[in-house]
Amino acid sequence: MRSLCLTWFLLTLSTLCAFAQQPFLSSRQWAMLRDESSGAAPYENLRYLTGLHRVPATADFDLAAQFVLQRAREYGLADAHSEQFPIDGNRQYGLMRSYLGWTVEAARLWEVRPQHLLLGDWNTDPIRLADYSHSSEVETALVDVGNGTSEDDYASKDVHGKIVLADGVLARVQELAIAKHGAAGILSDMPNQTTAWSGLDRTLVRWGHLDARQPSGFAFMVSRETAESLRTRLRQGEPIVLNAYVKASVGPGHWTVVTGTIPGSDPAAGEIMYSCHLDHERPGANDNGSGCVTILESARVLARLIGSGALPRPKRTLRFVWGPEVEGTMAFLATHPEIRQSLRADIHMDMVGGDPFKNKSVFHVTGTPWSLPSFVTDVGVVFLDAIRTAASDYAEGNASSATGIVETRAGEQGTRNEFIADVTPYSSGSDHDDYDSSTIAVPSLYLRDWPDIYIHTDHDSLSQIDATKLRRVALLGAASGYVYASLDKTQLPTLLPFLTAQCQERLAEVFGSAQKLVDDPQLGPGEAWYEARNLVNHALRRENEALHSLVEFTGGPAGAEADGVNTLAAQATAFSRWLDAQAKTRGAIGTAPVPPWAADADVRRIPLRIGEFGPLTYQNDNVLLARLGKERYSKIKLLNSEATPLLSVQDQSELYAYEIVNFVNGKRTVGEIRDAVSAEYGPLPVSLVADYLNACAEAKVIQWK
Repeated sequence: MRSLCLTWFLLTLSTLCAFAQQPFLSSRQWAMLRDESSGAAPYENLRYLTGLHRVPATADFDLAAQFVLQRAREYGLADAHSEQFPIDGNRQYGLMRSYLGWTVEAARLWEVRPQHLLLGDWNTDPIRLADYSHSSEVETALVDVGNGTSEDDYASKDVHGKIVLADGVLARVQELAIAKHGAAGILSDMPNQTTAWSGLDRTLVRWGHLDARQPSGFAFMVSRETAESLRTRLRQGEPIVLNAYVKASVGPGHWTVVTGTIPGSDPAAGEIMYSCHLDHERPGANDNGSGCVTILESARVLARLIGSGALPRPKRTLRFVWGPEVEGTMAFLATHPEIRQSLRADIHMDMVGGDPFKNKSVFHVTGTPWSLPSFVTDVGVVFLDAIRTAASDYAEGNASSATGIVETRAGEQGTRNEFIADVTPYSSGSDHDDYDSSTIAVPSLYLRDWPDIYIHTDHDSLSQIDATKLRRVALLGAASGYVYASLDKTQLPTLLPFLTAQCQERLAEVFGSAQKLVDDPQLGPGEAWYEARNLVNHALRRENEALHSLVEFTGGPAGAEADGVNTLAAQATAFSRWLDAQAKTRGAIGTAPVPPWAADADVRRIPLRIGEFGPLTYQNDNVLLARLGKERYSKIKLLNSEATPLLSVQDQSELYAYEIVNFVNGKRTVGEIRDAVSAEYGPLPVSLVADYLNACAEAKVIQWK
């Protein structure tokens, strides 16, 4: 009897879990996708990739691309091929200037006196040579310059012809030590991508990048432990002589991008993109070998089930792309405007396989920016919740390993951990920035791990990866892409009420933030009232546009979302009344809040976007800096930490800048753009918005109407 009861309980629980993916997939479809997905396959593919030093425009990157292409063909993707895009430091792809290629034959760094000690060898550990190092052969003294990014660091120090020991940003050290003061090269322990765990493991070697456009210089990377030992010896007066040999060249080259498709039934219905970035220093397991092998696994699962007829062929084509981060995306989209115009949604994976108990990572489903509200995030969240619930039930002993989506098959077995994951607002830093930008406007489901204590280090290895997590994310990606490719207007009667409920939840969360804002002691009563109402108003706009995005995506009738819009409007009206009462108790005066910027002369000006497509910052290009020069760029108040210290501390200036340009549509005024970005990221003086847009106008990115 106990056995029968347990069986009944497990069957009931399994049935409930199967409904968790609704309303987007049937229980049968979900089970097929779940059971076909594998964590062992991507784990084994990752084993090969982590053996390659995948710097863009290098021979190893092309080997990685060839491997992915071979797998894409084996998995049945149609028209799987690679393309090469020339780069020379000047060629434009949209707004972005191309970078340069890099070829390395050999590189070694020895301490020759007083000890004989190998500090770095390209052949055995290529991460120790900074990217874009130039040829050099020198035996010379080591000089400690501290951070090395300020002129004060070089006071009373002769570094000409020497190798400097510095922990500052490499490109800036290169500019001062090498270009200005004549140093031969750099030995660096520069930190990057800091987290709460940074500095605890002093044996990590982090990668570094020199400025490829500088004509000379090299850098070797060492651990903090090694650097501190060298500094101690130098402080004690011990002369240290190093011998550096680098045979490398920087110049024109090419980026390689691999792509393949699962054709849809309707060529006119558009395409769904899967994106990732294939480039990274060896080993680069989680960043971003994990994203590359996981979209490859999503491709295998979908190609297998659609090709066999187990899943109906969706009407929209599924396209998979592997290339250099951001740069490959821009080159591919610039060369294929027909594909850019056909895209309807993007699923982007950048770091998705880290074991949370090793990497300290949390998996995030990341929303689109407020400038591009979309239902795509809600689809991903449904599947995230289904997987997270199934994983928790299994971990607690209440479900089978199959239901819990655990990797137990041949190959590397995965963990039995719960799925530690959440949903976050838009965050920048990968190819999704391109897709989400206003001139491309393809809403992205961004899947990522953060933090990761081994990111950009020699410890970002296969041993930190969880095959179970790879399987779960591959399932999430496959399910989301299949839904995007299959949705049609016949589903609106079910989906619109569901999506409206999600919008209501988000609007209620915003109201909680608005209540705090109206009582913000740093704002006067009237200003706080305005900002709180502004937040609710723009949140309502965001949710209305998310509803509309579903109707537009499916080709539904105009106004199909009206019931949802009316429901949200009633909710927002009630919230506004409560905020008004709260503001009055604090001393706000008047029948309605007044904009704090109402008297500013710039608020009624209307900017219009012009020129090529794309955002304004890339991996190796900053459009405003390149077009305006360093002196003018340093005077842009939004980006100047001295002018806006609060933004600098909160690391929000780049997000404000990204969204300010995204909200430019030829209709919104400066004041309206200010209100939009203030609702998203917090109140911002309108003068900073106007000043930033003036700089964009000088750079011929926008013009004033």
